[in-house]
Amino acid sequence: MFSTLQPISYKDPAGFIVKKDKGYFRYISNSYQKEFDHLINSGLYRSLIDKYLILPHQTIMENQDASGYYKVLFPEQIPYISYPYEWTYSQWREMALTYIQINLIALKYGMILKDASPYNFVFYKGYCRLLDTLSFSFYTEGQPWFAYKQCCEEILSPLTLMYYKDALWGKLSRSHINGFPLSFVSNALPLKSWFNSFCLLHIHAHAKFQKTTKSVSKDKVLSKEKLIALLHLLKKNILKWAQPGLQQSTWSDYYVKDIAEDAYLDDKTNIIRKWLMHLQPNTVIDIGANTGKFSFIAAAICDYVVAVEEDMACVEKIQAEIKSKACTNINTLVADITQPSPGLGWENKEKKALLERVQGDMVMLLALVHHLCISKNIPLAFVAKLTASITNRYAIIEFVPKEDSKAAILLANRKDIFNNYTEEKFIAHFQNHFTIIQSHQCQASSRKLFLLEKK
Repeated sequence: MFSTLQPISYKDPAGFIVKKDKGYFRYISNSYQKEFDHLINSGLYRSLIDKYLILPHQTIMENQDASGYYKVLFPEQIPYISYPYEWTYSQWREMALTYIQINLIALKYGMILKDASPYNFVFYKGYCRLLDTLSFSFYTEGQPWFAYKQCCEEILSPLTLMYYKDALWGKLSRSHINGFPLSFVSNALPLKSWFNSFCLLHIHAHAKFQKTTKSVSKDKVLSKEKLIALLHLLKKNILKWAQPGLQQSTWSDYYVKDIAEDAYLDDKTNIIRKWLMHLQPNTVIDIGANTGKFSFIAAAICDYVVAVEEDMACVEKIQAEIKSKACTNINTLVADITQPSPGLGWENKEKKALLERVQGDMVMLLALVHHLCISKNIPLAFVAKLTASITNRYAIIEFVPKEDSKAAILLANRKDIFNNYTEEKFIAHFQNHFTIIQSHQCQASSRKLFLLEKK
């Protein structure tokens, strides 16, 4: 029965996730009955749903399948999940604030989150939401905050490094999926962080405390009043950290400074919108999305869009526009498609590989192929194969020849060894995987767009 038990849920005895034909189901153990009933019957679940803080579910029973288990839940199915090492600083910050807000609400109902994993959260329909319905436990007055250490290592530490050092530190969590050692974080932070009471208490002093003891002293527990005050202080400090340390972006002003001809951009926009309107793909994967111009065009036509971009400043601009437009069908991902994240964790399956998650009816590679082939030395044959592995049916590819001014910049300080980077070779390699439906020569440009269908 449980041959499709998911590695993502192996740690929690309260329940686990099973994948079936209809999607992902969450099985609740009999041992979690009291907590689950209180979550639902107390009004806590309803309060979190109304505030868009938790993923909704249906409660079902499946006869023989549910034998020996208290409940079976069918959560609202998510088309795409991003992991923390693919988030921007603003997403990390939103997740941390969401975690604190959920705890503050839960305490009003006599419960608290029993863990503090950022992997329990997902960005869905414009909000950061808790995925794990089984994360709640009863709160007893005067008990220690059992999730405090995990909160410091897995939530506060990456956020602090991103704020004080560089937002790119968030990517390092890929090599530490269970959080950073506090001594490592304390040593990495600059001197000025020692003068911030937040960092001094929760990072530096905590790191020194870990070296001297491994258990929670009974006289160090918090009253409910003090725990609430501590959560509010965490929230207050995080709210102050509006802007992170961030490397200078190369591409965040691309459409403002680097597009020489409005006629080219207008023509490109019109033809891509026309093709999307005609094909009506459900899910679009926009690889090299830049600041999301074409991701938002696709989102106005299609059900769901995943915008993949290596430059974090660009993705921050997409996130800001998602918030300002209340856009509910775009998800972002900070990633370099030439270095996709592998499967991680238990059996390399606990966190799925990037290329397993990024799948759609349509993939777009706009003004990207020349960067892959010239800047990254990726052969056209490899680009064509990768493109075919991402899309289930269609692709829109923009070919930028070496004669283009932007391609010439890439070649300016290096030897041109790219004799096979030609339109003819491009067509030949992509035709191994696709049929060309249509091509379009962009106005005021040597660039050409291709609409392809997977063979």
